Amino acid sequence: MSIVSLPPYRVSALQVAAKSDGVDWGVSSYGIPSLWQRTEGEGVTIAVVDSGVAKHWALDENVVDYRNFSDDSDLYDTLGHGTHVAGIIAATRGNARGIAPRAKLHSLKVLGHSGMGSNSSVADAVEYATGIKCDIISMSLGSSKPDERLHAAIQAAYTAGIIVVCAAGNDGGAVNFPAAFKETIGVGAVDKSGLACEFSSRGKEIVVAAPGSDITSTWLANGYATISGTSMAAPFVTGVLALYISNAKQGKRVITHSTVSAALAETCKDAGTAGIDDVYGWGLIDPHKLLNYEIKASSAGVTIFIPNAKVL
Repeated sequence: MSIVSLPPYRVSALQVAAKSDGVDWGVSSYGIPSLWQRTEGEGVTIAVVDSGVAKHWALDENVVDYRNFSDDSDLYDTLGHGTHVAGIIAATRGNARGIAPRAKLHSLKVLGHSGMGSNSSVADAVEYATGIKCDIISMSLGSSKPDERLHAAIQAAYTAGIIVVCAAGNDGGAVNFPAAFKETIGVGAVDKSGLACEFSSRGKEIVVAAPGSDITSTWLANGYATISGTSMAAPFVTGVLALYISNAKQGKRVITHSTVSAALAETCKDAGTAGIDDVYGWGLIDPHKLLNYEIKASSAGVTIFIPNAKVL
């Protein structure tokens, strides 16, 4: 059986739920709260393909469905990882409000108690997400080897216009699969200084980098945890893309993998080697520039609007 697993990640702190609302450092420093006047991710559905999502007071109203594709008997998350990922995307309140707090989540459990699962289960979940027409599929898991059936499922999602966001991996080596498939958005991790985390996998498959160091989000038993990993960077990008897609839907624009890739290439804050590189991809995600990037149709054809461009 072809195996897929969680990338190795570090849990640095556990805490009980706070009574007052707040946001994590990435949400704050990347200026997410000021974008909520435009959109909070309403109208966007996201499949979280992970270890499941636990019942949590900051997530319950946004998780609209729980499905178990794993060999585990428990429908809900027993590890905490998938719950943490879900909170980064769409937690509605508490210690760390999510990036897109009005997006709707489908909890698609593919990893059991051990953090291990099969690529076949992941493919089943991706096919299910495609069938119900989710806007985004978020996967913070990986394998060192490609799987043909999973690749076919991702290609079908890509063809259907679904954006597939994947964590690059946490061993500092080659980008793991499925992030290494060209039909996905492979995500690397950076710290509070915007520097690539040492653990973040590297390769030409990296598209974008996002906060992945000491990220606080929802956890088991209505608690919170602070974790580091590309597993945290991928849902950060997912949340930002949820805002982008929600905003685009309001403007009656169609979003596909190609349009998202073009938008990221034009709006990311360049880091590392000039242009796209193996560590940061196109650079650090820039939520404000991304939401201001659009392709506008005109009577004379198609006009591409690029922020900060000059007319020559």
